[in-house]
Amino acid sequence: MKKIGLLLFALLTAACTVDKIAEHLVVDGWIEDGKYPVVILTSSVAVVEGEMDYDDLQRHVLKWATVSVSDGENTYMLMGKQDDHYFPPYIYTSYSLKGQAGKTYTLNVRYGETEASAVTTIPAPQTLTHIAPNVNEDGSTIKVGFTPQDDSYYFFFTKRAQKDSTYLPCMYTLVDGSTVNGEYEGIVFPGFDIMGSEYDWHFQSGDHVSVRFCTLDREAHAYWKAINDQWIFSRSPFFPVHSGAPSNVSGGYGYWAGYGSTYYEVDIP
Repeated sequence: MKKIGLLLFALLTAACTVDKIAEHLVVDGWIEDGKYPVVILTSSVAVVEGEMDYDDLQRHVLKWATVSVSDGENTYMLMGKQDDHYFPPYIYTSYSLKGQAGKTYTLNVRYGETEASAVTTIPAPQTLTHIAPNVNEDGSTIKVGFTPQDDSYYFFFTKRAQKDSTYLPCMYTLVDGSTVNGEYEGIVFPGFDIMGSEYDWHFQSGDHVSVRFCTLDREAHAYWKAINDQWIFSRSPFFPVHSGAPSNVSGGYGYWAGYGSTYYEVDIP
């Protein structure tokens, strides 16, 4: 059977420590400008040494929850469905609701006796001033540039055609606009796949890469910064860490994020 490192759920929630065994509701959810909401629900997994079978982790996927999202005017019920583009491969979504920049969205989850809620606002999307392959003797990355706003936060995701099933977060790409004076220039590495056995620092020749450039709110930035710091300090997304990531979910752990996104396509020569 497939084996998975036990930091899998801890990275999403950082809700557990080695001596904290009780299970908690975990939310991994987001809504983008012009896109349908995606919510993944699990119960937390205690971080212990060793590995756990894929089948054992399935019991932590919550498939019978009542999930809704309100935009302040209407409430939309999200339906659960199998979706192998994500891990765990089960999401809640609604094809009646598309995110809109500037709007605030309230997520409500009920599972058994547990109720959780979270609020996020979708920031206005921002465009890059330039994006291009960055090829040198060490390998290929993507060079980007934009002019940050003082009160905004930014993050990148990538998806390689025929290689990645969904957009993956790119570490080292978090930007706090208040710390940048003028134009920002940076490098985008491939996003890391929590299911991957080894991280690849570079794109390969012939890769077709979709880049998602996101504007975040303060809470989403704080969450991803904690995950980014854990990844950097451990030098591996599978090194056990015991510090927790901040959560904007009341009654549970994890995050509910609004993304103002713009998309770009890059071919690696």
